Amino acid sequence: MSAQPVHRHDPDEPLFPMPPLTEAALRVAVTTLDLSSAVRFEQEFHAAWQEAVQTDSTVPMHTFLHRWGVFVALRRHPARAARLSELESAVARATDREAARALSSEIATLLDEAAREVTG
Repeated sequence: MSAQPVHRHDPDEPLFPMPPLTEAALRVAVTTLDLSSAVRFEQEFHAAWQEAVQTDSTVPMHTFLHRWGVFVALRRHPARAARLSELESAVARATDREAARALSSEIATLLDEAAREVTG
C-alpha cells in the first residue's frame, strides 16, 4: 500500500490546457489521451501531408489540424468524453429515428463546444 495520496481529477475540469494547433502539440495530446487513436493520427497526418504536397495546398493540413484539435478538445474534458461515449453507444442502440435524432443533436452540441475551443 502506498503512502502517496491518490489524486482524483475533477471530471468537469480539463486534463490539460488546450494545445496549440500544431502537428507536434496535437501528437502529444492525442497520445496522452488515447494510444490507439495515436496510430490513426499518424496515418491521417501522412495522408494529409501527401495530399498537401500533391495539390500544392495547405488546406489538407489545416483540415487535419482542425479535426484533431476537435478530437483533443472533446476528450481532454473527462466528463465531456464520457458523455460523448454514452451518446455514441445510445445512438447505436436507438430503435427509432426520433431517439437517434435527439441523441445526435446532443453529439452535435458537444462537437460545437469543442470546435469553439479550437477556433478560440
